[in-house]
Amino acid sequence: MDELTSTSALVMYLLVNDKQSRNSDNYLFYLVAKKILGSKGINVDEIGFKDLFLALNEYGLPPYETVGRIRRKLQHDHPELSGSESVSEQRFLNQEAFSEFAR
Repeated sequence: MDELTSTSALVMYLLVNDKQSRNSDNYLFYLVAKKILGSKGINVDEIGFKDLFLALNEYGLPPYETVGRIRRKLQHDHPELSGSESVSEQRFLNQEAFSEFAR
């Protein structure tokens, strides 16, 4: 649970301090990886995507989906950290489409 708490705190910090991170889970995950690896003296920009993504656990990174789930939860609890209006509208439409598909 401690790892989840620290990941939540990092995601919250990024959402507050980087508005672009509110709109893209890909960009948010990049920032999470950059921060965590940077604290270990590793430059995320020097690691190939395949090498990084297939070894998240070895690098001490949270799963990609966990970062997205945390973002959704934090944005639900803190609407002021929501994405831009166009991104919020698209997410709503995607949610409706998935609800229809799930029926």
